[in-house]
Amino acid sequence: MHPSDRSRIPSEAERLQGKKILSIYFRHKPGGLCKRLYMMFDALVSAGAEVHYIAVEPYPISSHIRIVPHLLWTPFKKKEGLLFWLYFVSIAPFYLFVVGRRENIDLVSVFGGIYGFFAVFLKVLLQKPIMIFVRADAYEIGQILGRPSFLLFFEEIMSRISFKLSDKIVTVNHHLKKMISTRYRVREDKIEVLFNHIQDLSEEGQIKSKYRKKLKLEGNSFIIITVAILDSRKNIDFLIRVASHLKEPALFLIVGDGSEKNTLKKIAAAVKGNAKIIFTGWQEDVSDFLKASDLFVLPSKHEGCSNALLEALSYGIPCLGSNIPENREVLRFDQLMFDPIDIQTFSDKLGRVILDQDFSKQVRAFSNQAAKQLIFDWDRSIADLHYRLLFL
Repeated sequence: MHPSDRSRIPSEAERLQGKKILSIYFRHKPGGLCKRLYMMFDALVSAGAEVHYIAVEPYPISSHIRIVPHLLWTPFKKKEGLLFWLYFVSIAPFYLFVVGRRENIDLVSVFGGIYGFFAVFLKVLLQKPIMIFVRADAYEIGQILGRPSFLLFFEEIMSRISFKLSDKIVTVNHHLKKMISTRYRVREDKIEVLFNHIQDLSEEGQIKSKYRKKLKLEGNSFIIITVAILDSRKNIDFLIRVASHLKEPALFLIVGDGSEKNTLKKIAAAVKGNAKIIFTGWQEDVSDFLKASDLFVLPSKHEGCSNALLEALSYGIPCLGSNIPENREVLRFDQLMFDPIDIQTFSDKLGRVILDQDFSKQVRAFSNQAAKQLIFDWDRSIADLHYRLLFL
């Protein structure tokens, strides 16, 4: 056979050329999930695909001829609450089927088991493959947040069905892979792990004074930062109580918003001693706050793969995280972990970071090592996952 007659290997920019991929997520929400979802859209479009998504309102992303929104009409002005969700869960599977059939979709790619369930008609009736990305244990999060047991029950049924019907499940860590395989009895070879990635931006984080001046923060303070949605699973009340036990002077920046904001502010108001606590509210761009800080702390009771932690690592900021499996897969080293219920021990550890230069350098060095494993071409990995499901 002449070389010109052989099948040509597609380039990165055209390997998904002509393929239509459908996704669904009810609406934009602040936080890491939507940020990664939009990054996936960009990666797929860069690989030549056409991305269609279903939502109740357009996502706040740059318009692109190959990113096509399909808006699901809803009679509710407020896009949350039990009645809205009953409506959305009832209508979404049928609307997904209609859009998928009309647009001749090649693959359904969603974040979360519940959204995978919405593609059940496309899978059963039209044999369209389903890829589900799992970022966290939704059932455990629901328990921590105190969601009604009947809702957790129905969500578990939907997740169980979608995981069984799906063609590929992609998790952000090995802990989630093991959980899905064990709890839902899914074959391990059906589940892949793709960590969230970071870029090496460490040079940008070297001049703290510039960003402290810009944000009007105290120039000589030791600044400890956390970035989170302020709810019970993020365990911010623990960090505030640690601040009250800290003997060394420090400024705590709590960046974020959420249902527990007012409660946390009341706890912070009672803090006495050398620590000062500032609530910045929600920030679309936290980079300046991170680059102004000396230490990032993630005290969560539960995580998937924290984008805030990854962003801090990308700027070369020393990081400490609660000793839970999800954080340990990112931070890896014992020196970077702490017990998220032991206030005094963690307070002592923070004191060492502030005063003991050798220990502080050690924390920075281990954080830098943890960061290096997360620098890779995530966009290419995303495109490759979809390519293999469609063609191999």
